[in-house]
Amino acid sequence: MTTIDHFIGAETGYGRRPSFSLFFRLYAAAKWTLLWLPRFWKARGELAVLAAMSECERRDIGLTAFDIENALTLPVERDPTEVLAQIVDDRRHCREC
Repeated sequence: MTTIDHFIGAETGYGRRPSFSLFFRLYAAAKWTLLWLPRFWKARGELAVLAAMSECERRDIGLTAFDIENALTLPVERDPTEVLAQIVDDRRHCREC
């Protein structure tokens, strides 16, 4: 009597896929690394604009000077403008409650 073993994924060529997806993960990591510095400078420029606003202007958009200071302490890989937008959105929802 003969026994035939079937390996899961043997017919679909599963063995070749990890190297292909590894290539795209490496490509995405390289792209993120190369474009990190322009994103960083853009975000810091936007923070500088917010910091230069008067207290009345910042209050109109829902921010305080303390919020800007806290955004400057975030790690460099995080976008501070996204964090500030979330703060404004949270405050807006709290006022509606």
